[in-house]
Amino acid sequence: MKRNSVFQYMHDQGIRRIRIKNSTAMMMPKDQCDWFRLPLDKNPIYGILLLTDLILAEMDYEDFTFYYEEIPDSKLRFKAIVGIYSLDLGPAIGGVHVNDYSTEEDMIEDVIMVSRTLARKAAISELGFGGAQVVIDYNKPSDFRHNHPRIFPILEHLGKVTEEYQGRLILAPDSNTTMQNMHIIQRTTQTVICNVNENDFIVVEDQNEEPGSPNGSGDPSPFTAFSVYQGLKAGFEFLDGNDSLKNRNILIIGLGKSGLAVVDFLVQEGANLFGADIDESVCKIMEEIYGMEIIARNSEECAVAHAFECDALVPCAGYGLISDKRIPDFRTKIICGSANYQLNQDKDAVLLQDLGILYIPDFVANCGGLINASQEVSVQADGSRQFRVCYSEGDVNQKILEMKVKVLEILSEAAREG
Repeated sequence: MKRNSVFQYMHDQGIRRIRIKNSTAMMMPKDQCDWFRLPLDKNPIYGILLLTDLILAEMDYEDFTFYYEEIPDSKLRFKAIVGIYSLDLGPAIGGVHVNDYSTEEDMIEDVIMVSRTLARKAAISELGFGGAQVVIDYNKPSDFRHNHPRIFPILEHLGKVTEEYQGRLILAPDSNTTMQNMHIIQRTTQTVICNVNENDFIVVEDQNEEPGSPNGSGDPSPFTAFSVYQGLKAGFEFLDGNDSLKNRNILIIGLGKSGLAVVDFLVQEGANLFGADIDESVCKIMEEIYGMEIIARNSEECAVAHAFECDALVPCAGYGLISDKRIPDFRTKIICGSANYQLNQDKDAVLLQDLGILYIPDFVANCGGLINASQEVSVQADGSRQFRVCYSEGDVNQKILEMKVKVLEILSEAAREG
């Protein structure tokens, strides 16, 4: 076991859950279902719990729980954190993020920052949801990307955990998780969005196939890309009164699924495309198919790709690209991309403004994917929510187009206020 102090403590003390809420730390012992106050006197993890609580209190955070529990009928363990940032506007949508974490501090940071971004995204899109995040520590994240049956017990257990939140938590795919994972989670909870559509199939145990979900919203990437595209058009319309992207020099950093979907829109409008990605094979494909000029094709080159002079920089991969150390290097008019958590700190947006760089916040620019997935949730007359009752792609696209208008309104208001 890696030296993760909180989880090591839970292992040593026979604790399966630790919850921080309202500045109180509670624990649930192994093989029990009741909560007890966690003793903090001379507790070796007091420091990290105190620091976490201070951050949560400052952000008015709703709920935060560490999980370290055995999964029945398997040799696996559920090692995770579930954080709910806000429930003010409705149940919280939480992305499921899987990684091979080195420390629980990294897990805590991912939960806190991404859950806040999701809450902002849902609020600006007027979707009627709060924000949450689930992070799972697992030594081989590719098992989730490929939906390997060996991780099905973890997904099913996550569904059971989600059921305990009694509708306050709705799961969605995030980094290293997929629509196919959501299909497996549906075995134990219905509070899941961004599911495979019924016209497609998912490979499950013994290479069998199962159909997707009726009214499943399908791949969110094209809708995320569409909102990024509309964000770029809004940005240029604000700057020079012309929303056309024709002959604009646009750099896309990250040419994976989301980046490729953005490229498709830019090609149609005649933008001059420049790209950066750590995968050489992806770069070659983009050169051959799209005639894209690749300015970075490995980790070292991508680390400085942000300094490329262009009309718009479109981050489509990674976290924290915009930091006080990198900002002086930027030579672009607009930053607008699909990557989450682009700002290293909120104050970095002010530094961009001081340099005359227009930043379209990530939770606005990439909201299309969430708008699409949220179509799987219907609010009933009594305020309850049902899942996958109906789905309309036309409604999704219309709402994304409305977001372009909202972006222009926000930019104009900000300009008036200085």
